[in-house]
Amino acid sequence: MIRAYLKDLDDVNLTSKLPVTNDVLTYDGTLATWVPKQPVISAPTYASASYIIDLNKWGIKNDGTNSAATTKGINDALSWAKAQGITHCVMPSGTYLLKMDSTTYACILMPSGMHLEMADGCKMQLETNSSPWYSIFYLKGVNDSIISGGTIIGDKKTHVYQLGIKFVRGGVNADGSLNSNPNFIRSQTIDRYSNPGLLQLFRLWSIPGVTTTGYSFYQYKDTVSAATLAGSRNNGQFAPAAPTGRGWFADIANANKMIFAIDITSSPLTDAQIAQINAKVDAQNYTHEWGHGIQLLGANNVQILDVDISNCTGDGVVTTWLEYKLNPSDYTQEQMGSFITVHNCNLHHCRRQGISLIGSTDVTVSNNKIHHIGYADDGVTEDGISPMFGIDIESMWSETNIPTWRPELNQSGLELNTRIYIKDNYISDNRRGHFVNADGINIVVENNTFSGYNVGGISSYPNNMYVKYVNNTFMGCELVVKGDNFLCGAVFNNANLTIADVSGAVITNCQIKNGAFTGSALTGYFGTPTVNVAASTFTYGAEHGMGNGAKIVFEQWLGKVPTGISVDKLYYTVSVTPTSFKVSESANGAAITLTDAGTTGFNISRYNYGRFYISDIVVERDWRADNSLSKNFSLLVSGGVIRNIAVKNYELEIVSPANYVGRPIIIDGVTVIEGGANFESCELSNSSFLRIKTGILGGDINLGTTDAQYTRKVLVDQCMFQNVGVNYNGNVTNNRSTFLKANIGKSDNMNAAVITNSYLEDSNINMHWLTHANSMTIARSIFRNVATDVNANTRMLDNLVI
Repeated sequence: MIRAYLKDLDDVNLTSKLPVTNDVLTYDGTLATWVPKQPVISAPTYASASYIIDLNKWGIKNDGTNSAATTKGINDALSWAKAQGITHCVMPSGTYLLKMDSTTYACILMPSGMHLEMADGCKMQLETNSSPWYSIFYLKGVNDSIISGGTIIGDKKTHVYQLGIKFVRGGVNADGSLNSNPNFIRSQTIDRYSNPGLLQLFRLWSIPGVTTTGYSFYQYKDTVSAATLAGSRNNGQFAPAAPTGRGWFADIANANKMIFAIDITSSPLTDAQIAQINAKVDAQNYTHEWGHGIQLLGANNVQILDVDISNCTGDGVVTTWLEYKLNPSDYTQEQMGSFITVHNCNLHHCRRQGISLIGSTDVTVSNNKIHHIGYADDGVTEDGISPMFGIDIESMWSETNIPTWRPELNQSGLELNTRIYIKDNYISDNRRGHFVNADGINIVVENNTFSGYNVGGISSYPNNMYVKYVNNTFMGCELVVKGDNFLCGAVFNNANLTIADVSGAVITNCQIKNGAFTGSALTGYFGTPTVNVAASTFTYGAEHGMGNGAKIVFEQWLGKVPTGISVDKLYYTVSVTPTSFKVSESANGAAITLTDAGTTGFNISRYNYGRFYISDIVVERDWRADNSLSKNFSLLVSGGVIRNIAVKNYELEIVSPANYVGRPIIIDGVTVIEGGANFESCELSNSSFLRIKTGILGGDINLGTTDAQYTRKVLVDQCMFQNVGVNYNGNVTNNRSTFLKANIGKSDNMNAAVITNSYLEDSNINMHWLTHANSMTIARSIFRNVATDVNANTRMLDNLVI
């Protein structure tokens, strides 16, 4: 072994700095000698690694205790990890009881650029509170973050919606000190920290036996004394007569205790009566519908993956814009939030909504289960607050000062609730509705399953543009198509398809089994007006709903438009009243002066009325036990195109409004098997009506009606009627059709019907009761084994009997 002393080495300097513990020799190039120096130890680098949160280090309990320390510890751990450059934190399994902050009303504050993964068995449980609003996870202005795994549980089952406050005899002096005035009662001391949300805007309700209408309240800092009085008022009014809540004189740190005082001089109470008082105190925001599992405000590029969220007093997940701005020009598109993904989550038993989308753009909601919103655990008892939908797209932009892009209004601005993709979700058993789009634009609802009856079903408001339903399944519920919705590919089982307020809707490739396709499409149709030539006005018996500048057209399918009016021009309404208007050839232009009223029967409607397109629809059931009428395909429409419809074991009805003078209803390729059909104001072609079972008493197929309000001609071409009864009740022209084992009849009325160029075999013509001349004409047709029971009022012209 070689032993050497450092002081004996001539290239080691021990005089400038004496060595201490843990020093190392470092070569100093300037001095050309070795010198002692403390080593530089780099901090560990976590940026590329996951960090399993150290529960002991941060004082976090995973046994469902110590909510305050646990919540603080989780937030401290996330803040520390963020500062270290860590981008992935793992929360170990266990139950974490969380406490809502008394100022932000939030529990976990997610930082940007962070993935918080909750391990299997990790439960985040919000402790019981009384706040109308809370956020278990709060992401305000957060970018590029992920929350995944685990379970988030709200406090719905134990939430406190109101307080019961006890009173004693005695009052409060003006300086805040207490007194023993027997003509007053005062409340117990109310702690704001215990109920920060509920007490933010509090209401004291009237007390039985107390006749005075008002009360006083005194607020203090930390303790009750004259020295700690923060402020007082003597003008409090009891709820419910006064619905507005009262606030506080300072923030919670400086005003956190309160006492109510009530003058009972006019209604004295005994000590026993006072002891029985349990006065109700609640919040102005008494519905408590804003308690959310995960809330995102102005967040961008955020993913919520594989999370179970339940029992929130509000919504499972809610996205909205960053915050209110006094100056509308201060809003930016980034503040609206964007690129939010909610994937493979289980959202259930929340009180208000599963997911509320309140502004963010480019949102994807996929592969989730969203169910039992608004229900208790038994799935039967209502335990919610409206709307109680699975998914609600509703920015309420019109109630904000945000300059918003609305293409239907030709309005420029920021995008809200735009480009939202709802895909591959199972949405079921929600109390009031499964899906509603109140104001979203460019919404795709694809390959979802909606199950379970409720009143709201699935729908989108009619003015929202570019809404598409693609390849969805509906079980026991209802889809309502509105506006210019596009529906392609749907299966309905014990479920219904309804149209309402459509204007350009396309519906195609739908199978409806044990359900119905019903509704009306009358948007924009007005019909024949009353014309006042002297005033140059057009008037209707009901409000037309238009304002000045509405675009309208004149049509003369029947009647004749007034002189000077063209069916080729677009006109604008001017001088509008609720039931009348004048017309101009330009927006806000001079009104046209009428010289005559035209011939009654012409039509005025919005320029784009009668726009809907329905094709390739099947409505069926396996069997019908009897002929009780079941109109499971029933539409009341003005115009439109309907093609390739098959109805089995149900009735079909397609009719117009009374006194209809608008565009004809085009129907092509209808097949009705073992059912009846009614048509009015239609042009019907290439259709088949077949039965093998006993027909409907009185006839199966009704072309037109005996009602005098329906005189529009029904045109029928190339149809087949086999083993059915056909009634020619209206003005009907039927050409190139086939009748096999059919019974042909007509109502005795002024309407005239014609059958031409048709083939009749093994059929009966029964019209001996007709009393109006030329009521029925059958011409240039071929008869094979046809029995006729007619009189002179049925004309038979150039028919061939073979």
